[in-house]
Amino acid sequence: MKNLSILFLALMMFAGFANAQSKGPTFSGLFFGDYYYVLNHDNSNTTNPTSTYGVAGQLQKSMGAFDYRRIYLTTAYDIAPDFTAQFRFESDPSASNLGNGKLSTMIKDAFINWKNVTEGGNIIIGLQGTPQINMAEGIFGYRPIEKTIEDLHGISASRDLGVSFNQVFSSQFKAGLLVGNNSGNSVPGNKYKAAYLYLQYNPVKEFTILLNGQYNTGAAGLNNRVGDVIVNYANSSFSLGGQYFVNGVSTGAGTVQKSGFSLNGWVALMDKLRLVGRFDNYVPTDASTKNSTYALATQSLIMGALDWNVEKNVHFMPNIESVSFGNSNSTADLLARVTFYISF
Repeated sequence: MKNLSILFLALMMFAGFANAQSKGPTFSGLFFGDYYYVLNHDNSNTTNPTSTYGVAGQLQKSMGAFDYRRIYLTTAYDIAPDFTAQFRFESDPSASNLGNGKLSTMIKDAFINWKNVTEGGNIIIGLQGTPQINMAEGIFGYRPIEKTIEDLHGISASRDLGVSFNQVFSSQFKAGLLVGNNSGNSVPGNKYKAAYLYLQYNPVKEFTILLNGQYNTGAAGLNNRVGDVIVNYANSSFSLGGQYFVNGVSTGAGTVQKSGFSLNGWVALMDKLRLVGRFDNYVPTDASTKNSTYALATQSLIMGALDWNVEKNVHFMPNIESVSFGNSNSTADLLARVTFYISF
């Protein structure tokens, strides 16, 4: 963590002196976490796919604690009118701990954005967000409460190291392609690659249709294919939308099929107060409804929340989340939280 902090400060000093005529670096950040309490957890479920907290099997009934789930510190620098660089640190207790268990940070984004390569087009080079996860988060919102369905079940990584081209054709239509290492935020160097494609259509400002596709290769002929569609309508009073995905993973033993859908929505109850709801159904394999193990059982998530926007960029969101399994021997996981979100 100390070394990363020194590197970050050095980069900022360099950016400040590199071009005195350019606009200086800007900083932004966000921070969200909760107080959570486990109302129910079936401790025979050692796979524990529900857990936002800790690793598999750690949740216990009547367990509760304060926790943070994400901290971002981001800087962006306008190198020239058509070139912008962005660098982002993240601290995530589930992914960026040191070997001794101490909390730490990791590099989340590091890229250069070359704008106006074509009229309405740009190229991004470096460690960047993938459309599969990030565009869904932007459409539905409420990532501080829970990950989107594909992110929650590890269907696609939220980051990759590579190059992307994005083109805005009109106010209604845009598209993009990212070719990356298929390494996520891990150390790059494998010979396997991934391609991500998206097409977004907005017939009117409030209505979004998004198509995503992903294909990546792996060892021993393994390949992974993901396709999903998102439809969403949102205005100042309410939002309602859905996402459906299909994931096929080819292995030496055949193809493992996964699928799922998610319904997301909110409605304004009064000024600065919303009611938020979500329902997911995730099917890990074709035969999951007949399988007796948790890892292969159909999972259904129900989430309800209130979003109190106390001040600009400050939210408190009491919520409750239930996950049940298509397994006759199981009981539902039930988690109550008071989530906070701050951005600047």
